Amino acid sequence: MTRPLQILLVEDSDNDAELILRQFQRYKPAIEWHRVQTEADFLTALGQHPDVIISDYILPQFSGLKAAELLRARQMDTPFILVSGSAGEEVAVEAMQRGASDYLLKNRLTRLPEAVERAMESKRRQDEHVAERRKLEADLRENEERFRQLAENIQEVFWMTDIPKTRMIYVSPGYEKIWGMPVNMLYASPQSWLLVIHPEDRERVAAAAANQTAGNYDEEYRILRPDGTIRWIRDRAFPVRDAAGNVYRLAGIAEDITERRQLEHQFRQVQKMEAIGQLAGGVAHDFNNLLTVIRSATELVLMDDQQLDGTTRDNLNMVVATTERAANLTRQLLTFSCKQVMQAQPLNLNEVIGEFLKMLLRIIGEDIRLVTQLAPDLPLCFADRSMLEQVVMNLVVNARDAMPQGGELTISTSVVEIASPLQHSHPDAQAGRYLCLTVADRGGGIPPGILPHIFEPFFTTKEGGRGTGLGLATVYGIVRQHRGWIEVASEAGLGASFQVHLPAMGLVSGVASKPVVMDSRGGNETILLVEDDAMVRGLTRNVLQRAGYQVLEAGSGKLALEIWRQEHQRIDIVLTDMVLPDGLSGRQLAEKLRADRPDLRIVYASGYSPEIFGNDFVMPFGSRFVRKPFTSGTLLSTIRECLDGEAEAELEPGAPG
Repeated sequence: MTRPLQILLVEDSDNDAELILRQFQRYKPAIEWHRVQTEADFLTALGQHPDVIISDYILPQFSGLKAAELLRARQMDTPFILVSGSAGEEVAVEAMQRGASDYLLKNRLTRLPEAVERAMESKRRQDEHVAERRKLEADLRENEERFRQLAENIQEVFWMTDIPKTRMIYVSPGYEKIWGMPVNMLYASPQSWLLVIHPEDRERVAAAAANQTAGNYDEEYRILRPDGTIRWIRDRAFPVRDAAGNVYRLAGIAEDITERRQLEHQFRQVQKMEAIGQLAGGVAHDFNNLLTVIRSATELVLMDDQQLDGTTRDNLNMVVATTERAANLTRQLLTFSCKQVMQAQPLNLNEVIGEFLKMLLRIIGEDIRLVTQLAPDLPLCFADRSMLEQVVMNLVVNARDAMPQGGELTISTSVVEIASPLQHSHPDAQAGRYLCLTVADRGGGIPPGILPHIFEPFFTTKEGGRGTGLGLATVYGIVRQHRGWIEVASEAGLGASFQVHLPAMGLVSGVASKPVVMDSRGGNETILLVEDDAMVRGLTRNVLQRAGYQVLEAGSGKLALEIWRQEHQRIDIVLTDMVLPDGLSGRQLAEKLRADRPDLRIVYASGYSPEIFGNDFVMPFGSRFVRKPFTSGTLLSTIRECLDGEAEAELEPGAPG
């Protein structure tokens, strides 16, 4: 049921009151009215919250204008209609200024219901507008609270400034976490953020910041925190425009990207080291061919006992000894490039270190104290013992050289569990269980500018003649070849720590290789020699022929196939280099020949480890591997052992490499 319209009538004349109320006889809905004549009664009646007020202009002790003022003073928006018998236009204007909704002359009261309806409709629209505005204000307050909570909890820094950037409007609390400085400093001095930017980045960033309003500000820079640490920041700004399209504010987001930059640096470092490794491996491979020629040619000359005097023989023996030293250098380069032959077996790292301690004590000298902290019940690792000894030796020597005045050197072992690669910063880290070998010194530390280069071949900070610069490069290569990684932590004046991570048994599988029994006897079998280097091929042919073998030779895999088609019935064994031209490798050649004769004996020759020719490469039964540069005795022994031995491989599959 519709509620009656509540009318408050301010009128002293009974006749006029009756005349006014008569206008509502047909008014729907019905009305209820209350009449007052004094200010006091009017104020009391306002407490009943009437729907509309109709007031005479002049009363004996009161007035319509006064009533309108009192209504406005109470901040009430009740429709107020002023009626008068004679007031003119000026009174109407004044009434409207004091808050009246409408003005009528008493001789036109027939318009009163319409004026009431109009005033009530205006009031309804106003109420709806006020309600909508209040809802918007409530939503805004709620959104502001949500924004505040969001801004205070996110890792990034949200900031807003005015134009021309003389006042910071807002800076989220993340600023204090990342910059390590109170946010009040930024409010007090909006440009103070530029002062903590790294000097090498400051000019660039300042120039970009001067053009922030163009909307293309997206900078990465370093900051110097009060605690002395350096953090990388990515800072972006977005112009905020008004309705006319003018920029009147700047909003921005700054985030700490230090971890991302470190990962990118590590990834670039790994890529660089891989590229250097490829170069080093290629150089070593070619150099091994040259050494093979020099050594083989020298040995052939030494076999002619009747034609050499003592001095000449001594000189030739010196050449052989020198090629052995050069071969050691190439082996170190191949180790760095993860292409060295590896003979892995299950090993206890603690035992390897324990058996090596006496030698290490002699190496470091009396002025350095050696401390060992070896974890009990350490899992086994699948590794090459001599290579692990080389890792420990090189790291210890490096630590010794970092403490020329003496100090303390610590060797420790532990077990590290990595649940996911994402939880580790090193790009080579994979999920699994790892042994961690740590060698730490208390020397002067490694300068930041040198740290990225320490594993590069031939890089050294030592004086001339005090090292080849291959020690840490060799460590790097051995660790990578064992499917591990190495991390370095160093701080000026506090020394350096090298952490080597090796897979524990279970992450890799395999068995140890069996030792080769030297037997340099010759024979009368026919050998197909496949070697692309003409000098190496010629010297190898001479060695084999002097030992009694029949030799067929080819400079590529394709030429070897042609010879095989013509002479396969009399070929007893194939000696092939692993790397051949014309798109057919030694491995592929052997597979084609074995398809024709499965029991064919094959000797692979290379300066590389056979594992680099693919994880799926399995040394076939009845085959052997000889590493370049080889001696005549090693070559002849390998061929004889392959011809006479049982159908088994020298290097079993599965060893990491």
